[in-house]
Amino acid sequence: MSRQKYRLLNRHIMAVMENEWTQLIRNRVVVFTTLVPTVLLVLLAITVLGLSSFIPETGQAAQMLQRAGVEAPVVAASNGMLVSLLSPFLVLFQVIPLVVPITIASYSIVGEKQLRTLEPLLATPIKTWELLAAKGLASAIPGVLSTWWGFALFAIAARLIGPDYVYTNLIISPTWLLAIVLLTPLFTFLAVGLGVIISSRVKDPNSAQQLGSLVILPVIGMLVAQVSGAVQVGVSVVLWIAAVVAVIDVALLWVSVRLFRREEILTAWQ
Repeated sequence: MSRQKYRLLNRHIMAVMENEWTQLIRNRVVVFTTLVPTVLLVLLAITVLGLSSFIPETGQAAQMLQRAGVEAPVVAASNGMLVSLLSPFLVLFQVIPLVVPITIASYSIVGEKQLRTLEPLLATPIKTWELLAAKGLASAIPGVLSTWWGFALFAIAARLIGPDYVYTNLIISPTWLLAIVLLTPLFTFLAVGLGVIISSRVKDPNSAQQLGSLVILPVIGMLVAQVSGAVQVGVSVVLWIAAVVAVIDVALLWVSVRLFRREEILTAWQ
């Protein structure tokens, strides 16, 4: 009995997750926000790959490769230019696990407030940690899967239409694979934690999403730093970012549990 009670995916959590996804599928705005950014990013990346044959030769290939964090023997100058154009997509792919979960998590609580479906849920015997875990996983899983399937499509396209050197030394390089596999879940739970905290305090989904969208600003800053050459994204940088984000995730988890008071939410909304 105790194992069932504290198991991460018990029947209470699974029931809430199933209900969350059922409601999300019916919400066209959420579905649009979940799918469109990933599709547009993948199409843009594939377009850059497709235009690689039209990239003119340049004598700055070595500098571009170094700025992109790629260390390799001398290659064609056009490949250096292509690597320089594709390298920012590593950072752009990390926007997906922030945008998708923050949208779902923001709607998850405040949306139910407006629909008057949160009160009956809070009145059930479900524990607070079970409710937060269910809503968090329901928001996180689509964010992680959207990033992974988007990158998988991009990698397949790179293998088919891109130069072998670019595919081998950039797309499936340790830096890219580590970032996609490790940073994606960490950024996802960062967005979920912020989404739960914000949506439990505001009273309409638009305000929650506007506040939550600020979470992408550090990623945009990283993108600017990479493009300008101030930062070279390598394995060590990815590991440092992962460590910092993991600490922030734990802190946000603690804060979200402390701030989420079911009785206060019910009385304040009523």
